[in-house]
Amino acid sequence: MPITFSPPKYKGLIKATLVALLLLTITLLYYPGINGAFYYDDVRPLSPLATITNLESALVYISSESSGPLGRPIAMLSFLVNSNDWPSATSTGNISAFFSFNVFLHLANGLLVFLLTYFIAKLYQGEKKANYWLAITVSAFWLVLPIQVSTSLIAIQRMAGLSAFFVFSGLLLYSYGLYKQSVESSNNIHNNHGLPLQFIGLIAFTLLAMFSKENGALLPIFVLVLEITLLANVPTIQYRRKLRISACTAGLMTLLLYLAYLTFNTRNELPHRDFTLIERLLTQPQILVEYLHLAFIPDITAFSPFHDNYQQVSNLLSSKKAILSILLLLGLLSSALYYRLKQPLFAFAVLWFFAAHLLESTVISLELYFEHRNYVALFGPCLALIFTFTKVKKRYQNLAVISFSLYWLLLCACLLLTTQLWGQPHLAAQIWQAKQVGSARATAYLSNIYLQAGKIESAQQLLAKHISECDSCTSSQAISLFFSCYSGEKQATEEAYHALLYLSQTTKNARGVAASLTQVHKLITNDSCQYLSLTELKTLNTAFLQLPKSSFNKKLPFLQNLYAFALNEQNRNEAIRLLYLAWHEQADDIIANELVSMLIASQQTIAAQYFIKEQVCQRTSLNPIIAKVKKEHCEYLSQSVKSTIEKNNRIGAEKPATNFIEINDDN
Repeated sequence: MPITFSPPKYKGLIKATLVALLLLTITLLYYPGINGAFYYDDVRPLSPLATITNLESALVYISSESSGPLGRPIAMLSFLVNSNDWPSATSTGNISAFFSFNVFLHLANGLLVFLLTYFIAKLYQGEKKANYWLAITVSAFWLVLPIQVSTSLIAIQRMAGLSAFFVFSGLLLYSYGLYKQSVESSNNIHNNHGLPLQFIGLIAFTLLAMFSKENGALLPIFVLVLEITLLANVPTIQYRRKLRISACTAGLMTLLLYLAYLTFNTRNELPHRDFTLIERLLTQPQILVEYLHLAFIPDITAFSPFHDNYQQVSNLLSSKKAILSILLLLGLLSSALYYRLKQPLFAFAVLWFFAAHLLESTVISLELYFEHRNYVALFGPCLALIFTFTKVKKRYQNLAVISFSLYWLLLCACLLLTTQLWGQPHLAAQIWQAKQVGSARATAYLSNIYLQAGKIESAQQLLAKHISECDSCTSSQAISLFFSCYSGEKQATEEAYHALLYLSQTTKNARGVAASLTQVHKLITNDSCQYLSLTELKTLNTAFLQLPKSSFNKKLPFLQNLYAFALNEQNRNEAIRLLYLAWHEQADDIIANELVSMLIASQQTIAAQYFIKEQVCQRTSLNPIIAKVKKEHCEYLSQSVKSTIEKNNRIGAEKPATNFIEINDDN
């Protein structure tokens, strides 16, 4: 009997192979970037990975993140995969493992985009052979955009990638559920086929996405955009459509009410920012236009982790760019709403992009500019552009295919150059600092690289140039003080000192200053700084401590510095006072341990018992894991004091503690 091949299966194998080749191509394009670096936002949430030793410490790590109101436990869970890859005292770490995971996640999202597009195409234009090619082209287009690099090659932005994974998964389940309903509608127009999938995709995956990053709450809004544009005229899914739209509209209204509450609650003053709410709203339209421009006309050197230098629009009338951007976006939005039935592809692209930026690019008190905010947002424009090719007249189709193929290859080349740059941290730091003029973060990052390489003079020149362009950049002045102190330059040290002393009265952003002052303290105590005294350094720390508290002006780091001074001076009472103040700033276990130890050493056991009972043991948490850890810590400290009292009683050395320290919270 002759051997025969089944054409459908053979074609299916070829199609699957093409998808695999696409993912392999993207892997190769991203591979040069996996030897990148950690950046400023990575340190706080990822450094505790080095302390994970058992199940309990892992659960605490997952449960205690503060990046968002929901804690992002699913995203934090994913970082446990890299618990042995973060640098520690005994290991240099394995940074490529973080980025390899992120790139794999990007590939998974690309596969989801392929499947999602495939079922949207089936619903939008019926069963056609072109659906597969549309789907793989949209996926290839979305995967290769160089602007997406920041999501995969910044370690902590795994949160954004993971949230997108659940958003795309939920949309895929929802679309497949609609497809099942559509297939069965020929037999029964009122069928419930696919309803469980629609429900799971909409509800369960919204929650999964939100607990990865809060903008996962936009999933129902994406469903709404899909329903009122591309799927609005699909007759086979009309059953229960009003219910679906009502549910998604309720989600939209909930988010709008939340944004309205924030708007009225802030009264134009954004907490912890050096720009107002109105300035943010005036600036975001031109940023959105820049996002779109860079997404499809890439500038390799413009993609970076550092955008703290982006200037807000303070006066609309003085910025033509802002005016034109606002008019353009208002025109696009109004046109998309008006023509959503006549021009569904155009409406889908515009409304999807706006929906994706509803949280991060409106009134919430976030930084102005981050490229990773476009990770999901660009799916809509990519799909609309590719689907539009199907409407090109037949005699121009070959030209359109060739043109797009050349454009895609150009994007591949740009992506490869971008990942190669990100994979060379020293070169990238120099280019980013030159490109992002006025960025304190880019300057600090490059100066630290120079320091590690022993290029002190280069670092000083860099900082001097930056300070001349931004004399209010407090963190740069603090770094400059360190370098001038280290290199023994009297005039530069005095100038940096007085500049910092002045900024301690005026700055709105003291982030990073305390860390630099800590390093200066080490130089002085090691006799490596000739022209700055401990008294002057203490004066600086005390001055910055008086700044109004905010997320950019935290008191705790300066209290820690002053505590180190108190220990050096053997001033135990002052050390205890500072520990009390530190505890009021942040009820941290380490601070509690240190304070109790200091009180016991001072024979203030009654004060220690009072602090444990009234402060440490009063901490509560709705999270049962955190609550258990806090209870155990309370018991541990209580037992420590009890053991000390019993020991003192045995040797007759216990003395009544009458010098309990009163803490002045105004300090």
